[in-house]
Amino acid sequence: MKSFLPNDIKDENRKIIFDILLQNPGLAKVEITEKTSMSFVTVSKIVNFFDQIGILTATGESREGSGGLGRKRTVYRFNENSYVTIGIQVIGRTITALLINLHSKIIDSYSINTDIPFYSEEFTTIFEEIIIRLRKKAEQTNSVVLGIGIGVDGAINTRKKTIRMRNQDNKENDYYYEEIIVNLENKVNLPILLENDVNASTVAEFRNLENSEKAPTDLVHIAVGDGIGGGLIINKELHRGYNASAGELEYMCFDSEYRRTPSSVGWLESKLGINYLLNTYDLNSEEDIEACVDHISRNLALTITNIISVLDIDRIIISGKTIALFSDRILEGTKKYVEQYTEWTPNITYSDSNNSTAIGAAVLTLQHEMIKIISA
Repeated sequence: MKSFLPNDIKDENRKIIFDILLQNPGLAKVEITEKTSMSFVTVSKIVNFFDQIGILTATGESREGSGGLGRKRTVYRFNENSYVTIGIQVIGRTITALLINLHSKIIDSYSINTDIPFYSEEFTTIFEEIIIRLRKKAEQTNSVVLGIGIGVDGAINTRKKTIRMRNQDNKENDYYYEEIIVNLENKVNLPILLENDVNASTVAEFRNLENSEKAPTDLVHIAVGDGIGGGLIINKELHRGYNASAGELEYMCFDSEYRRTPSSVGWLESKLGINYLLNTYDLNSEEDIEACVDHISRNLALTITNIISVLDIDRIIISGKTIALFSDRILEGTKKYVEQYTEWTPNITYSDSNNSTAIGAAVLTLQHEMIKIISA
């Protein structure tokens, strides 16, 4: 059994109270104590510490004690803009950057189109300009920028320290990302977290569920468009796998005769990629539309069935350009085929969230960097 040192317990207590404050923007110390098993003295020390570092501010308001008895309670306000992060998504020719606060709200945004890829040295200039712009906005809101999250449409291998992306000749290449990240960090003097675009968007989708309803423990997110990728939340944590390659669905295959070549995409991507569909079906013809919807629905349902039969996950979100073609019909067809293939009726929904990769990258960075702040 693991033994916990005093500092471990202190850090865990701070994290618990921080999470409570995220959900409850105005509380008194006694009210926080009532929501935990901690003593009033422990809660008071942590609240005072959060006050010192700017996360909380005494509002000047007070509340009567329980039943109108006892001393009045000082109410503390949660400062959602005290600390912020920058989330950047690099997808195709579009770079979108967001300034995100502690409640995952967007304070500012900036978007540009460019042919300069992420792995190019020329990307540094664009990156610096983006960060300068958003830092100025952070200054206006008296916010401390903790770090930057970058979500890119590439397959990241954390063991090899590579990211696989399509080059300008539309061929896949592996690029060593450590040098790229160090160079960017040196330019802006901020820590940078690099994440796959679908993993980042999965975190954003999960956070959205947390804010709007009772969040599930596990989640599968499948995004289909120019490529196909998946994200997994297991026990409320992003699951990356041994090489951080969990969710690389392009290689899922339902054809025993298929042979991949160095210049080809994976089997599932070759069947569900938006370019294949547009070149195969006449989407001005109702007959072809029906065939296209059925083709997408069958392959999506097979993909979902194979995932949930192994992981037993009930909550699935589908998104992306391919789904957006006929979202309602594809969602209905996918549900029908999943129920046909299995005895389960999982909760499958469609998401058209904008900029979810940038939001998720910012949230991941915020989670990583705020641990350092509240554990100081």
